[in-house]
Amino acid sequence: MASLEVLQLIEKAKLAFESENYEMAQVHLDEALLQSPDVPEVYFWRGKVATTDLNDEIIETAIGDFTQAIELKPDYWEAYFERGKVFLYFGRFEEAEEDFKKVIQLNPSFKDVYSYLAQIEIQRGNDQKAMEYLNEVSSGGDYKYYYNLGKIFLNAKNYDAAIENFTKALEDNKYLVDGYYLRSKAYEAIGKYKEALEDLKKAATLTPEEKKFFTDMAKVYFKKAMKAADEGDIRKSADLFVEGLKINYNLKIEPEYEKILEEAAKDAMEKGEYQQAVLYLEFAERVVDNRCVDEQLPFEECYKRKQEINALMKQAEKGLPLKERILKKLNDIYAK
Repeated sequence: MASLEVLQLIEKAKLAFESENYEMAQVHLDEALLQSPDVPEVYFWRGKVATTDLNDEIIETAIGDFTQAIELKPDYWEAYFERGKVFLYFGRFEEAEEDFKKVIQLNPSFKDVYSYLAQIEIQRGNDQKAMEYLNEVSSGGDYKYYYNLGKIFLNAKNYDAAIENFTKALEDNKYLVDGYYLRSKAYEAIGKYKEALEDLKKAATLTPEEKKFFTDMAKVYFKKAMKAADEGDIRKSADLFVEGLKINYNLKIEPEYEKILEEAAKDAMEKGEYQQAVLYLEFAERVVDNRCVDEQLPFEECYKRKQEINALMKQAEKGLPLKERILKKLNDIYAK
């Protein structure tokens, strides 16, 4: 039996998890584990926190935490479900299937598990069996049915089929925010960046408080920018990088594309477009600042890059009309 203090720590961890403050959730759970190492909920939430990491080695530790939770509480169907998802993530289909079927045994009313069993069968190439599982989630024909099927195809990396089913769901429910969001991921995966951006904008319009829509929008602009750069269209690439940075000022441009903004500034100056050159260079400076901080680059390297940008900025400013030069100087003063 967990003490009141341990229960309070678990509740704090849940709240931190829900607000995406995973580090604090981990702190609360570590404290709870020190006080009481035999509470299954502590291990369950430790596993949940681990699955949010970007490092596969850390995600894999979740299996041990969920297993410990199950050993302490054999009917802990939620732990079987979460462990099954981790097994599925790593392509361990037999173990995932075993856990998902255990969920059905322990909690037959929990229908979401059938979507994951269907995903396993899609991966195995057993489409008919996948549809049988999916029919347990919904009777078919409504937007929820097509939405769930879209998720299965998306997870199975069958992007065309995912788009087709998300589209059917959205035709029936134009306010299905996650439908737009997940369809954007499918479009992005096959390089249809214009369509991906359109879906992300629709999702953001419906739920403007959701930050991930804007973050993903900026990342898609970056992908479009890199594609344009690879095709030799420097100005288009720079414009797309700027669009992405306007949405998320802290995104990092990969080193091989970092000087695109400077090259675009040079091109703009050659064409007498000095204001546009200044804009490119302002963003170039921000990109270098981000790299210097995030990657903790040597001072000499950072100083050299900033000097290069500053030299170009001086050239660009000379081409501005007097009034705009004055405004630029004032903005620089107040920005410091």
